[in-house]
Amino acid sequence: MIKLSYFIHRLPSLSPQDFHSHWRNQHAALIVKHASVFGIRRYVQLHATEHPSNLPTEAFPEPYDGVAELCFAAEAQLEQWFANSTPQAIAAGKEIRADERIFIDRAWSPFLLGEELLVISGP
Repeated sequence: MIKLSYFIHRLPSLSPQDFHSHWRNQHAALIVKHASVFGIRRYVQLHATEHPSNLPTEAFPEPYDGVAELCFAAEAQLEQWFANSTPQAIAAGKEIRADERIFIDRAWSPFLLGEELLVISGP
């Protein structure tokens, strides 16, 4: 399984509460709506909490507001996410990106592609 991890900074104009609410509700619904178009097998949102360890430090002056994880069964599905090579994918991609512009500071939100290695699982 191939995973796309997206490290997210909110737009400076949004409060943390507004950012998390939009991401949790409106944006999640869009990903669910278009998951089959892109072959998304799993979608997880990791919302930063107000824990003291998440506060800015000299070493980490710009903490992330969250991490989105999208899992794809194969590289072909991942490529569809980036290429938007079908009419359905083009329409879905436009809708998702338009929504991202409402709450994500995309210039400060990098992503990482990789293969997940499960080391510990279970109770």
